[in-house]
Amino acid sequence: MARAHAISVLLDDDLLTFNRVIGVVRRRNVPISGLATSASHTPGVSRLSFIMQADDASIDRLVRQLQKSFGVRHAETFPAEHAVTREIALIKVRTDPDDRVAFLAVVSQFEATVVDEGAAACILEIAGPTDRADACIRALEPFGILEIARSGAVAMRSADGSSPSPATYNPSEAVL
Repeated sequence: MARAHAISVLLDDDLLTFNRVIGVVRRRNVPISGLATSASHTPGVSRLSFIMQADDASIDRLVRQLQKSFGVRHAETFPAEHAVTREIALIKVRTDPDDRVAFLAVVSQFEATVVDEGAAACILEIAGPTDRADACIRALEPFGILEIARSGAVAMRSADGSSPSPATYNPSEAVL
Protein backbone atom coordinates (compact mmCIF):
# COMPACT_ATOMS: atom_id res chain seq x y z
CA MET A 1 0.00 0.00 0.00
CA ALA A 2 1.35 3.43 -0.95
CA ARG A 3 2.09 5.86 1.86
CA ALA A 4 4.09 9.03 2.22
CA HIS A 5 7.84 8.65 2.67
CA ALA A 6 10.41 11.36 3.23
CA ILE A 7 13.65 10.83 1.33
CA SER A 8 16.84 12.64 2.21
CA VAL A 9 19.95 12.44 0.03
CA LEU A 10 23.38 13.93 0.75
CA LEU A 11 25.19 14.45 -2.54
CA ASP A 12 28.22 16.19 -3.97
CA ASP A 13 27.50 19.84 -4.63
CA ASP A 14 27.63 19.76 -8.42
CA LEU A 15 25.03 19.85 -11.15
CA LEU A 16 26.02 16.52 -12.72
CA THR A 17 25.39 14.58 -9.50
CA PHE A 18 22.10 16.41 -8.97
CA ASN A 19 21.08 15.54 -12.54
CA ARG A 20 21.92 11.85 -11.98
CA VAL A 21 19.89 11.68 -8.78
CA ILE A 22 16.88 13.38 -10.37
CA GLY A 23 17.17 10.94 -13.28
CA VAL A 24 17.01 7.95 -10.91
CA VAL A 25 13.92 9.39 -9.23
CA ARG A 26 12.27 10.35 -12.53
CA ARG A 27 12.69 6.84 -13.96
CA ARG A 28 10.60 5.45 -11.10
CA ASN A 29 7.62 7.39 -12.48
CA VAL A 30 6.21 7.94 -8.98
CA PRO A 31 4.70 11.27 -7.95
CA ILE A 32 6.91 13.39 -5.71
CA SER A 33 6.13 16.55 -3.83
CA GLY A 34 8.19 19.22 -2.21
CA LEU A 35 11.52 18.75 -3.96
CA ALA A 36 14.04 20.97 -2.16
CA THR A 37 17.81 21.21 -2.29
CA SER A 38 20.18 23.25 -0.17
CA ALA A 39 23.58 23.26 1.48
CA SER A 40 24.15 20.67 4.20
CA HIS A 41 26.23 20.75 7.37
CA THR A 42 29.29 19.64 5.35
CA PRO A 43 30.99 22.05 2.89
CA GLY A 44 30.71 20.84 -0.71
CA VAL A 45 27.75 18.58 0.08
CA SER A 46 24.10 19.38 -0.65
CA ARG A 47 20.95 17.89 0.83
CA LEU A 48 18.07 16.94 -1.45
CA SER A 49 14.75 16.31 0.29
CA PHE A 50 11.42 15.23 -1.14
CA ILE A 51 8.25 13.38 -0.24
CA MET A 52 6.99 10.41 -2.29
CA GLN A 53 3.84 8.32 -2.23
CA ALA A 54 4.86 4.68 -2.79
CA ASP A 55 4.92 1.27 -1.15
CA ASP A 56 7.79 0.30 1.15
CA ALA A 57 9.46 -2.05 -1.36
CA SER A 58 9.53 0.61 -4.10
CA ILE A 59 11.00 3.19 -1.75
CA ASP A 60 13.66 0.74 -0.53
CA ARG A 61 14.67 -0.04 -4.15
CA LEU A 62 14.86 3.68 -4.93
CA VAL A 63 17.11 4.40 -1.95
CA ARG A 64 19.40 1.47 -2.82
CA GLN A 65 19.66 2.76 -6.41
CA LEU A 66 20.41 6.27 -5.16
CA GLN A 67 23.17 4.91 -2.93
CA LYS A 68 24.81 3.34 -5.98
CA SER A 69 24.79 6.65 -7.88
CA PHE A 70 28.15 8.35 -8.29
CA GLY A 71 28.42 11.41 -6.04
CA VAL A 72 25.76 10.31 -3.55
CA ARG A 73 27.22 10.32 -0.05
CA HIS A 74 24.18 9.05 1.85
CA ALA A 75 20.53 8.32 1.15
CA GLU A 76 17.82 7.42 3.59
CA THR A 77 14.08 7.10 3.77
CA PHE A 78 11.66 7.21 6.62
CA PRO A 79 7.88 7.31 6.86
CA ALA A 80 6.61 10.88 6.66
CA GLU A 81 4.95 10.46 10.06
CA HIS A 82 8.46 10.02 11.58
CA ALA A 83 9.74 13.17 9.92
CA VAL A 84 9.73 16.84 10.71
CA THR A 85 8.78 18.65 7.52
CA ARG A 86 8.69 22.38 6.92
CA GLU A 87 7.97 24.62 3.98
CA ILE A 88 8.18 28.35 3.33
CA ALA A 89 5.58 30.13 1.25
CA LEU A 90 5.55 33.72 0.01
CA ILE A 91 2.04 34.89 -0.82
CA LYS A 92 1.27 38.19 -2.57
CA VAL A 93 -2.23 39.31 -1.60
CA ARG A 94 -4.34 42.21 -2.81
CA THR A 95 -4.94 44.63 0.07
CA ASP A 96 -8.09 46.66 0.38
CA PRO A 97 -8.28 49.22 3.22
CA ASP A 98 -11.89 48.14 3.90
CA ASP A 99 -10.79 44.52 4.55
CA ARG A 100 -7.70 45.43 6.58
CA VAL A 101 -8.99 44.14 9.94
CA ALA A 102 -10.11 40.78 8.50
CA PHE A 103 -6.86 40.46 6.57
CA LEU A 104 -4.74 41.10 9.68
CA ALA A 105 -6.85 38.56 11.59
CA VAL A 106 -5.92 35.87 9.04
CA VAL A 107 -2.26 36.91 9.15
CA SER A 108 -2.31 36.67 12.94
CA GLN A 109 -4.22 33.36 12.99
CA PHE A 110 -1.56 31.64 10.87
CA GLU A 111 1.36 33.49 12.48
CA ALA A 112 2.39 34.78 9.06
CA THR A 113 4.74 37.70 8.65
CA VAL A 114 4.22 40.69 6.37
CA VAL A 115 7.59 41.00 4.59
CA ASP A 116 6.70 43.65 2.00
CA GLU A 117 3.88 46.14 1.76
CA GLY A 118 2.70 48.29 -1.11
CA ALA A 119 -0.31 50.48 -1.86
CA ALA A 120 -2.38 47.71 -3.48
CA ALA A 121 -0.73 44.50 -2.30
CA CYS A 122 1.46 42.96 0.36
CA ILE A 123 3.63 39.87 0.56
CA LEU A 124 3.29 37.44 3.45
CA GLU A 125 5.71 34.76 4.57
CA ILE A 126 4.50 31.61 6.28
CA ALA A 127 6.73 28.81 7.46
CA GLY A 128 5.66 25.47 8.84
CA PRO A 129 4.12 22.18 7.81
CA THR A 130 2.74 22.01 4.27
CA ASP A 131 -0.86 21.69 5.45
CA ARG A 132 -0.50 24.93 7.43
CA ALA A 133 0.63 26.79 4.31
CA ASP A 134 -2.27 25.25 2.36
CA ALA A 135 -4.76 26.35 5.02
CA CYS A 136 -3.34 29.88 5.06
CA ILE A 137 -3.63 30.12 1.28
CA ARG A 138 -7.26 28.97 1.42
CA ALA A 139 -8.01 31.58 4.12
CA LEU A 140 -6.40 34.34 2.01
CA GLU A 141 -8.26 33.50 -1.23
CA PRO A 142 -11.22 35.84 -0.50
CA PHE A 143 -8.81 38.80 -0.39
CA GLY A 144 -7.39 38.02 -3.84
CA ILE A 145 -4.13 36.13 -4.15
CA LEU A 146 -1.92 37.63 -6.83
CA GLU A 147 1.07 35.29 -6.68
CA ILE A 148 2.46 32.35 -4.67
CA ALA A 149 6.02 31.03 -4.38
CA ARG A 150 6.65 27.91 -2.30
CA SER A 151 9.93 26.32 -1.30
CA GLY A 152 8.82 22.72 -1.23
CA ALA A 153 9.03 20.64 1.92
CA VAL A 154 12.35 19.93 3.54
CA ALA A 155 12.38 16.89 5.81
CA MET A 156 14.52 15.44 8.54
CA ARG A 157 14.08 12.37 10.69
CA SER A 158 12.44 13.34 13.98
CA ALA A 159 14.63 13.74 17.05
CA ASP A 160 12.94 10.96 19.03
CA GLY A 161 15.41 8.48 17.55
CA SER A 162 13.06 6.50 15.32
CA SER A 163 14.95 3.59 13.88
CA PRO A 164 16.45 4.20 10.42
CA SER A 165 15.29 2.28 7.40
CA PRO A 166 17.42 -0.71 6.37
CA ALA A 167 18.73 1.14 3.31
CA THR A 168 20.56 4.01 4.99
CA TYR A 169 24.21 2.97 4.89
CA ASN A 170 26.34 3.52 1.82
CA PRO A 171 29.48 1.39 2.28
CA SER A 172 31.31 3.09 -0.61
CA GLU A 173 31.36 6.36 1.35
CA ALA A 174 33.07 6.06 4.74
CA VAL A 175 32.77 9.75 5.73
CA LEU A 176 29.61 11.84 5.50
